[in-house]
Amino acid sequence: MTRGYLFLVLAAAGGCSLARSPGISGGGARRFYLTKRAVPGNQASGACAPGFHMGSRFELTDPSLLAYDTALGVTTDDSGAGPPSAAAVYDAPGPSGWVRTGGGSQYTDANGAPGSAFTNCSTWSTSSHDASGTVAFLSDRFGGPLWDGGSRRCDQTFHVWCVEDRVSSPERETGERWRGRRGHRGGDD
Repeated sequence: MTRGYLFLVLAAAGGCSLARSPGISGGGARRFYLTKRAVPGNQASGACAPGFHMGSRFELTDPSLLAYDTALGVTTDDSGAGPPSAAAVYDAPGPSGWVRTGGGSQYTDANGAPGSAFTNCSTWSTSSHDASGTVAFLSDRFGGPLWDGGSRRCDQTFHVWCVEDRVSSPERETGERWRGRRGHRGGDD
């Protein structure tokens, strides 16, 4: 019984890594970037290059699973192949970018709480001075939270965090890796 349980645990762990591996293995990671152009809130959802979309804070939570596109995105003197962070001195608006919240249409932040992430310029449809949207930036601190940000007025201009629509690898598109490892056609079971 113990061996059977151990096998199930190992099989489940292997299944989890297989499900994630196409997005994080060499060259297969989804790309992301911070737009070079800053826009008001009502232009944020259309600011990304073709093949990319305005990123959700949940898509960006762990940038180690993504590959930063230095050709499309903001870079700094010491960013290397990674994204810019709050560690450098920037011209306004800095390394902050509009980001989707994952919530319902919201345009006011009555509390103005630091780090709040629920306003979205009325689903990115307004640049009103009285409306707010959420911006995010990578922290400059080790050991603290990786991302920081909060609500900003929709008439202000910020960069936009963009994420690739999908991984462009034959493995990902056909699902061959999944079918080959699991011994069935893929699809939902």
